[in-house]
Amino acid sequence: MDRQIVYPGAVPLDTDLLHTNKYAMIGLAKLSAALMGASTYLRGLECTPTTPTSMTVNVAKGEIYSLQNVDGTAYSSLEADTSNTILKQGLLLSSTSFTLAAPSGNGQSINYLLQVAYSDSDSGATVLPYYNAANPAVAYSGPGGNGAAQNTVRAGLCSVALKTGVAATTGTQTTPAADTGYTAAWVITVAQGTTTLTAANISATATAPFLPASGLIAALQQCTMTYAIDKGAANVYTASFTPALPTLVDGMRLTFKAKTANTASSTFAANGGTAYPIYSQLHLALQGGEIVANGLIEIEWNSSLNAWILCGNSGGALPVVAGTKSNHAVNLGQFTSGTGSTKLPDGTIINWGRGTGVTTSAGVSISFQIPFSNSSSYSVSGQSASGPGSVSCIHASSFTANGCNISVTTSNGSSTVYWADPFTWIAIGR
Repeated sequence: MDRQIVYPGAVPLDTDLLHTNKYAMIGLAKLSAALMGASTYLRGLECTPTTPTSMTVNVAKGEIYSLQNVDGTAYSSLEADTSNTILKQGLLLSSTSFTLAAPSGNGQSINYLLQVAYSDSDSGATVLPYYNAANPAVAYSGPGGNGAAQNTVRAGLCSVALKTGVAATTGTQTTPAADTGYTAAWVITVAQGTTTLTAANISATATAPFLPASGLIAALQQCTMTYAIDKGAANVYTASFTPALPTLVDGMRLTFKAKTANTASSTFAANGGTAYPIYSQLHLALQGGEIVANGLIEIEWNSSLNAWILCGNSGGALPVVAGTKSNHAVNLGQFTSGTGSTKLPDGTIINWGRGTGVTTSAGVSISFQIPFSNSSSYSVSGQSASGPGSVSCIHASSFTANGCNISVTTSNGSSTVYWADPFTWIAIGR
């Protein structure tokens, strides 16, 4: 930041003070720009109904940060500087009231726009004393004694204006666009027959660049600028962030609290913008169940996919890629299952079932729902009721990759008996 230099005994000049003021303003403006860039931002300026309610709304004190010429006109003895722009601060130091009217047409509504602009204003006109070289003991009143009043303050102002829309059938009315140099801040919707305004009539515009009232440090710690409540429906999620988001870039992360659970592929739109798909970490569309009502959903923008990537989903199902290493998680798609079979992610196959034996040595032919790799890559075991006077066992034979034969047998030491008893069996292998 520049600083004016003065010396003891030097004749003081008006430009010494003027440059000091200008340098301080530029320094503060550059600090503001380091935090906010070159965009316009608003702080404070909350729009609320009166108490008791009426057809008047109040706009609280606040400020605007806006890119402006250093000086659009001469600043006393300093020339205008329109070659350089800085992020200026305009102040509104007292609340401002606006009275609205309801439309007269039946079934009609009207949208009013509260818009905000920055302006420089010279004020504090005063007749100043001037040095009188002819008689130093008696000062001139005004330059050369002409008695003219001169402005003593160049104020950066935050100006709020009300712009009236066009009444139309309720639901079809539109909000007027902000005038040149103004920023849209609040919309007040008034229906025919309205006699008092409440908070329900007032909403911030989708693009309103409000800074957190608590300050940037608290907002960063509390994530208030990247968190919002979902206002959409199942599978179609929408939320408005304050201030409005800049251009989407890779790595931008947002969090919203979902109003409803998803049942299939889903999309997300921020601040009334384009609805882009939400993909899982597999870079695939959601299937349903990943988002639950009141769940906190964290998403990250990926321009290569032109989609939001699901990074966090409290309470919802977690999509995972197919595991390939010992410490990897597995997903249900890696299990091949049926009513009598399953294949585990490591390749192990399990087939099972029930049957009834026959009284011949041929046994009962069983088929595997999931074939094994060959006839010797699995083992068969089973259980059956006992035959009369002895213990039955399961005997498997005629092995193939697709099945085998099973017999229920008993032995009395000298012969084998085949039984038509029910049995269960299980085959495990690869």
